[in-house]
Amino acid sequence: MGRIMHRTGFLVWVQIIIIGTLVVYTAGIFITLMEPDAVVYADISMEMVLNNNYFDITLKGNDWLDKPHFQFWITALFYKIFGINTTAYKLPAILFSLMGAFYVFLFGKRFYSVRLGTIAMLFFLTAEHIIISNNDVRAEPYLTGLTIFSMYYFALYLEDKKFLNAFLGAFGLACLLMTKGMFTILPVASGIGLTLLYRQKWKEILHGQWLMVIVLTLVLISPMLMAYYLQFDLHPEKEFFGRTGVSGIKFFLWDSQWGRFTNSGPIKGEGDVFFFLHTMLWAFAPWALLAYSGLFIKIRDLFRRQAKNETYTIFGFLFTFLIFSVSRFQLPHYINQLFPFLAIITADVLLSRSRNINFLRVHYVLMVIISLLFIALVVTLHLYFFKDVPRLDVALVFIAGLAASLYFIVSNKTLIKRIIVLPALIILSVNYYLNRQFYPELLQYQSTSEAVFYMLKNKLPVDALTVFEKDQWIINFYLMKTVPEISEADLSGINLAGKLVFTDEKGLSVLDKYGYLPEPIKEFEDFHVTEVRPPFLNKSTRKSTLKKTYLVYIQ
Repeated sequence: MGRIMHRTGFLVWVQIIIIGTLVVYTAGIFITLMEPDAVVYADISMEMVLNNNYFDITLKGNDWLDKPHFQFWITALFYKIFGINTTAYKLPAILFSLMGAFYVFLFGKRFYSVRLGTIAMLFFLTAEHIIISNNDVRAEPYLTGLTIFSMYYFALYLEDKKFLNAFLGAFGLACLLMTKGMFTILPVASGIGLTLLYRQKWKEILHGQWLMVIVLTLVLISPMLMAYYLQFDLHPEKEFFGRTGVSGIKFFLWDSQWGRFTNSGPIKGEGDVFFFLHTMLWAFAPWALLAYSGLFIKIRDLFRRQAKNETYTIFGFLFTFLIFSVSRFQLPHYINQLFPFLAIITADVLLSRSRNINFLRVHYVLMVIISLLFIALVVTLHLYFFKDVPRLDVALVFIAGLAASLYFIVSNKTLIKRIIVLPALIILSVNYYLNRQFYPELLQYQSTSEAVFYMLKNKLPVDALTVFEKDQWIINFYLMKTVPEISEADLSGINLAGKLVFTDEKGLSVLDKYGYLPEPIKEFEDFHVTEVRPPFLNKSTRKSTLKKTYLVYIQ
């Protein structure tokens, strides 16, 4: 009876962590969108709804050729239901993340145990970049949920040969393809394919079932292929990337993702083979060091032919991680797609070493150090960035998180549970602070959104607004219309008299050169909020990093 109660006590803490995760995610759902990427995706979905055209992908009224349709379709659906707003944009991403967590649990339960599935789910939900990606929403929440969804059903299909599982696996692949192109299926394809090779299941590899999967996937992505064909391939006169005759289908199949990897596409980058190795330290925090242990042990077991249970996750992670690492085009959020696999690997190594007291002690000490570092970073951030004390709810949640952590340490002597619960509570407390205190303050320096909010609050005529010599994406979203954008070259054919103009210091000097008399309405402080640096974070040096933007009336 005591053992049952002991387990029941741990389940209570699991429930507390899950509820805390939902609170943190919800705290981020109302935060203003950040330019540029998130707002670009939000704008495209908005234009689909406003134009009642769900086949063409346009941005500011122009054809847009970069990412495929799936995320835009899902977001447009939520716009239709909840209206065009920040919450409707972020909500489906959070739901896909929660779907990912659910399938992490199902996968862990099916191939390991309920306990492992539960722990893996907690690792996934509380990984730092998963939390960030549910605030600064791009394609990654969709990719993470769909990847483990597809892998789960293919793994089931290889055991039971039920058509429904093959169909659901192919459906997941199709949605991945329609979210971000060909590279997105690598984790699933490599996980399944290399596992079959490792197990020497030649009949499975050469079986006609894979032709069925390919056909199913092609049928499921046919609406997107048709949309590309109608918008781009049928119109070779359209110019993209400085040339005409661009095929939307070819761009999707090659240039968009494979072209980035080979650095032969229109979008190029510079790579560092160790980039994702050190990125994972913070992106999968606080579980990264435990994950490195898990990867080392799993790889060692593979070479010794001692791999137990499934190998889909380790092969899917390793192959894709190596491909991403040698790629010349790298961004931190790319590895989010692999976090469902990494969470399962991490939970497995923790439970498999549950009787190794030295292993547990070392990792418990590391978790305490990591937790203290996160607390110190938040305290330092607040002291440097803010002049005032934290908001009441932020202070209460942070204190409650610290108190709950200390209470758990004192009341529970089991190291493995301390390794799980302590850092989970701390990381959630830290991210509640970020979502409720830091990001709202940070976004006051995103002058484009601040200008929109000022106009709406003071009921200024939005139809009279023109953006001059300034890049912007977010004004369109919050005004739910495409605002005219002009440069100096356009002034000869446009009369700005009677217009509200949003511009920067350079724009004001150009207006002055052309004889306009701008009447100041509001001045804003501006900073690129997705690229924060220490001089900006430090309140004593922040002013030197800021630029000025202006909302003016042209007499």
